[in-house]
Amino acid sequence: MHKRSFYVSPDNTDGKSVLLKGKEAHHLASVVRSKPGDVVFAVDGCGTCYSVELTEINTKSVKGRVLKVLRGFGEPVTEVTLAAGIVKGSRFDWIVEKATELGVKRIIPFTSENSVVSGSNNKLTRWRRIAMSAMKQSLRSAVPEVTEVVPLTRVLTGRTGSVRIIAVNSPVSVDFNQLRARQTSARQKVIVVVGPEGGFTQQEVDEAVDQSFIPVTLGQRRLRTETAAVTVLSIIFNMFGEMR
Repeated sequence: MHKRSFYVSPDNTDGKSVLLKGKEAHHLASVVRSKPGDVVFAVDGCGTCYSVELTEINTKSVKGRVLKVLRGFGEPVTEVTLAAGIVKGSRFDWIVEKATELGVKRIIPFTSENSVVSGSNNKLTRWRRIAMSAMKQSLRSAVPEVTEVVPLTRVLTGRTGSVRIIAVNSPVSVDFNQLRARQTSARQKVIVVVGPEGGFTQQEVDEAVDQSFIPVTLGQRRLRTETAAVTVLSIIFNMFGEMR
C-alpha cells in the first residue's frame, strides 16, 4: 500500500512526534480509517517530511511518533519559478495544481497587454489551497509560493532566475535543443514565463529580451496557456535531470 502524505504545521512537531489537527485528522480518522501502528508521511510544507507511526487517532487530532526525518523529500535540485498569464475560469487552478506536481518552487500569476482577465487577487486563497493539496498528492515536502497577481513588467524586471526563459514563437526564438547546449549545471535557478490567452505583444517580447530572457519556441502549433505551462516545465525539469 502506498504511503499517504498529510500536512503538519511546523509548530506541531518537535522532530520526535507530530500532532495533526483539523481536516488532516478528520481525513485520517474518518476517510482513510487509519489505525494505531499505521505509517504515513507528514510534511511541513517547508521541505521536511516525517515518516510517522500513528499512536493516537480521533477526528479532531492525531498523534504520531517520528520514525525518520527526510529533508528535502520530493524536492528538485533545480529551483524553477513559473510566471503565467492568468486565464479565464478554473484553468489557472489547473496550472497551479500541475506546476506543483511537477516541482516548481514559485508561481507568479501576471497580467499583460493582451490579458482577457482582470488582475484580481480574489482567487489567491484558493490557488494556495490547491498548491497545498497538490504538494501532498505528489509526495513533495515543500509547498510552492503562489504570489499575488502582478503586472508582467514586474516579472521581467525582477531578479528571479539565473536562467530566464520566455515561451514565445518569434523570429529570434531558439528551440530547447539549442537551449540545452548552453546549460552546464543542474544547480540552477530558472524562471519560465508563459503568456496569457492573447499572447505577448512585440513590445513585451523586446522588453523580455532586454532583461536577459531567452525566447524559446514550443513549436508551430498554438498552445493554450495551461498546455504551454505544463509542456515547458516538463522539458525544463527533464533538461536539468529532474525526471530520473
